[in-house]
Amino acid sequence: MIQNFLILKRSGESIYKKSFGKIDMDETIMCGFFSAFFTFTQSLCGADLRDIELGPYRILFEFVGKEIILVVFFDKSDSIINVQQHLIKLRDIIKEKYGDVIKKKVCKTEDFEGLNELIDEIILKPQEIKIKEEFKSYCESVLNDLNSTNEIIDCALISIDGIPLLRGTKREFLDLIIRQMDAFWKFKSQVLDQIILYYENRYIILYKINEDLVLSALIRRNTPIGLATLLVEEGAQKIAKQASKFNRIR
Repeated sequence: MIQNFLILKRSGESIYKKSFGKIDMDETIMCGFFSAFFTFTQSLCGADLRDIELGPYRILFEFVGKEIILVVFFDKSDSIINVQQHLIKLRDIIKEKYGDVIKKKVCKTEDFEGLNELIDEIILKPQEIKIKEEFKSYCESVLNDLNSTNEIIDCALISIDGIPLLRGTKREFLDLIIRQMDAFWKFKSQVLDQIILYYENRYIILYKINEDLVLSALIRRNTPIGLATLLVEEGAQKIAKQASKFNRIR
């Protein structure tokens, strides 16, 4: 869940704040904290801070020009890719609709008329994607076949944006996978088709099916990684062939 949304200046001045959850941050303290971090990272390596973790929460930043910074404070179990897309959409709207406002030396919340409604519409939009029933049934059969093997404990189908489409049986596995989708987000400028993780003496495999879908699987202990990868790859290829018939999942 997204907890808070902020607009601040690089100098640390708070321009706008909206809360969605139970976490009510002290914007004066947080804005000062963020400003200090931006100054530090710019001085150290000439780059801006993009995201940080604080316990069970995560903070994501997006920049409007050089001086205005958008901040989203959200649960770490949420898809960072999906949250980032919402933030980019808001950035583009703010640049277009409130460009004159953010250029002012002094601006107030009142200057952003209509922004509350826009934020609610974008931020609170459900994280879901509809897929055609025939394609969904086919994917379910592929996942059931994988789950029935001796090598795989659980698997799930996830959108490339980190949104679960077909969930596995183990909720903790799905939460873990959503967090690991960060790798696709952080390396989006590179060709990244597969991620293999080692977790509690088990392997977790994330396999990119196409530009829309990722197949994930939790592997049983003592299963050779080569065999597990082959099974996941075969499942991904089956889904990819069926997906091509429907052209797009949306």
